[in-house]
This record gives sequence, C-alpha cells and structure tokens, in this order.
Amino acid sequence: MKAPQQVGFINNISLGDIVEALNRLKADNRYATDPAYRGDPAKWPDHQISFIDFHLTYLRAHPGLNPDHYLANLKLILKKS
Repeated sequence: MKAPQQVGFINNISLGDIVEALNRLKADNRYATDPAYRGDPAKWPDHQISFIDFHLTYLRAHPGLNPDHYLANLKLILKKS
C-alpha cells in the first residue's frame, strides 16, 4: 500500500518508511508514545490502540496530509520536556 500523498508536494515516502519512523519515535524514550484510549470494546477489547496503529489510521483517514510534515510535527508535539 502506498503512503498518502498531498497533491503539489514532492513526496516519495512509503508506508514502510512511515512505520519505520514511527517505530523509531516509539523506541526513543524522549518522546511520549503511549497507546491511545478507545471507547469501542468491540474494536479494541483492551480499550487501547497502539501508537503506530493510531497514527497510521490517522494518515489513512486524511490522504491530503503530507506524511513528511506530519511526522516532523509529531516529533515536535511528542517531545518530552
């Protein structure tokens, strides 16, 4: 599956590259990458979605986003003080 791409941007990032970048963030204790709460027990029996699944789902739901920009902003937002 090809990663989302914003029209007008040069963007050759693949789904594998996105997953790799998210895994690097998750492995780095300088970033807050806890699972997110989800209220639907039918979809998420433990009421949690993993950090990686959460962000992949978001990118798939918003195909107009530039994944490079999204990942760069994510690093800024998740950086622990």
